Parts: sequence; C-alpha cells; structure tokens
Amino acid sequence: MERRPVRTWRDGAKSQHDGKYVMSTLSLTKAHGSRNDIFVVGGAPLDHFSSAGELTRAVGLLCDRKRGLGGDGVYFVADHGDGTARAWFYNPDGSEALLCGNGMRCAGRILLDRHQAESVVVEQGPYSFTVRDRGRTSHGVRQVSVELPAVDFAPGEPIVAEAGPQGAYVDRLLPAFHPSRHVTAVAVPNSHLVTVIDTYEEAELIETGRRVAGSPDVFPIGANLSFVLQLSDDEVFIHTYERGAGLTPSCGSGIAASRATLSRLGLVDPERPVTVRNPGGVARSYLQTAGDAWQPVLEGNATLVYDAELDPAELLGDGPVAYEGAAHMAEISAFAELSRENMKVLHEAGIHPTEV
Repeated sequence: MERRPVRTWRDGAKSQHDGKYVMSTLSLTKAHGSRNDIFVVGGAPLDHFSSAGELTRAVGLLCDRKRGLGGDGVYFVADHGDGTARAWFYNPDGSEALLCGNGMRCAGRILLDRHQAESVVVEQGPYSFTVRDRGRTSHGVRQVSVELPAVDFAPGEPIVAEAGPQGAYVDRLLPAFHPSRHVTAVAVPNSHLVTVIDTYEEAELIETGRRVAGSPDVFPIGANLSFVLQLSDDEVFIHTYERGAGLTPSCGSGIAASRATLSRLGLVDPERPVTVRNPGGVARSYLQTAGDAWQPVLEGNATLVYDAELDPAELLGDGPVAYEGAAHMAEISAFAELSRENMKVLHEAGIHPTEV
C-alpha cells in the first residue's frame, strides 16, 4: 500500500490516492494530566485506519506498556484551524469513551499552543469543551482548565439499578457496594460512584471497586469509584478505581464527580475552588451554575512528554513498536518537582498510596 501524508499536527492536510484516503505517517504527542498518559494524534481516527477493527487493534498496541509505547488512552483530534476541533477518545482496550477529563486537558493544551490562543473549543460526541490557558505553576508546570458537561445525579440510564430511571441515588447505604460506607451516584457523563471517607485504606478501595465490577445486577452500566478524604475545608485527597483499569494515578471525570458530590452533600459551597491531591498530581475544581445544573471546571497540568512519528502499519502488527521522537525534558523535570512536593504533603497527612 502506498502511504502518503494525511492530516498531522504539522501540515493539517489530507491526501488522496485513487479516490481514497490512504494511511499516513502518524504524528502524535504523548502528554499527561496528573500522570494519566495520553496519546494525542492529529486527525480523525479513520484518517489513519481503514476500519473499526484496525482502529481497535492499533489503539490497543499503542497503549500496551510492554509491546507498544504505553499509555492510558488515545485522543484523535481533527483541528478545524479556527480555534475549534473535534475529538474522539479511546480507552486502552480500543473502546470509545464519551470523555477523558485529564486527556482533554492534554488535547486542549496542544491546540492552545498551536494557535497561540487563550481558549479553544473541542467537540466530542454531543458535548463542547472549552479549554483555557491557566499559565504555569512556580515549578514551571503548564496548567489548563476544561469546562466539563453538567453533572447529573439522576441520569436516565441509572448507575445503581434500584434508583430506577430519573431516580437520584445520594448518600445511601448499599450493602452490595460496602457494608458500612455510603455512596452517591453521578454521571459526568461517565458513570461514577463517590464515597466520602474518614480514613483512607487502599485495599478497601480496591476491594470495593472489584465488588462494583463484579455486580452488574446492581451496577448495570458499570462505574468508576472514587474515595474522597477531606484534608481541610478547601483541600481533598481523591483516589479512583476505574472500571476495566483498576487503580489510576488520577481520573479527571472522577475529580469532577467527587467535587459535585461534596457540594450535593453540603460539605463545600459549589463555587469554592477545591485543591485536589491524588497519587498522580494536584488539580483544582469548582462548579459553575448553569440554570439548575452544576458544570464542573477542572484545572491542572497538561505536560508534554515527547513528540513522535511512526508508520500506522506498525500498530497493526504484534510489536514492539518503533518510532522517532524528541522528549520535552524541561516539562518532565518541572512536573517531577511538583510531584515530589505533592507526595510529601500526602505522606505528612498519613496517606501512602501506591504510585501506579
């Protein structure tokens, strides 16, 4: 097969051969939001792969940490060239998801840089996400914010079966979830379960997350689970067990769900910015009022790791994957400093999470 450039971050153009789009050199950036490793690829998925089967296989190999380059998901981003773009996100198993909050920070940051803009709008599925430049920390870590869809405590597709359609499930004891912990269900739009705790035990989080995953009769659409520990009036620790992935360094939509739950329970005023610490880093979140709804805002790092070029055909084999690229060493070093500071704060608070 002849391979000619399609759409990349660099040229923004498509090519055709015999009336059909052809495979391109795939240009990507590896970035992370609170150590959620995300590949951001220029162009729509089918600009590079001819079928859904090829796409699933390619994403799986790219994210594989032994045979591929290793990551927590892939954002494909078709840049419209006017400060707007359309995006598609795929989990490491190749399944498509409605949102990755930390990944959207990464995709948005690349667009901000590309257009030298203060803000950009990224469309994904039926949603529009505004991503804004928020400068740098004292460590030199680049920060962005993303406005997420309004949270829904009574989604039409219930997260907890007994809630029923349009039924809220807030701060209730559910033995199938945990013998003594209360739980709140919320969609952002990903499904989440949130529990506010008084002490953190990682084994308890893992056990509860596995119980959720193993109870489809109780949790019919599956859900991510977050434990939330208040450190002060405006600072919390959040750790998330993601469906299909297990413990994660951070979950952007989990932060949003947890932040909304804190206000739903009357623990924090909606507009108040809350500092969020998790094993992956530090973020901030607050809620904007939109009519009768709450729209979470998530602010945190969007750190570039490296840029790379590779042949898409590499991702349709069995690996290992070869690529040519250049690392962003200054950004990596700056985030490492922030991360050390974050873990020191957590350890002093008696929290010793596994750094996954």
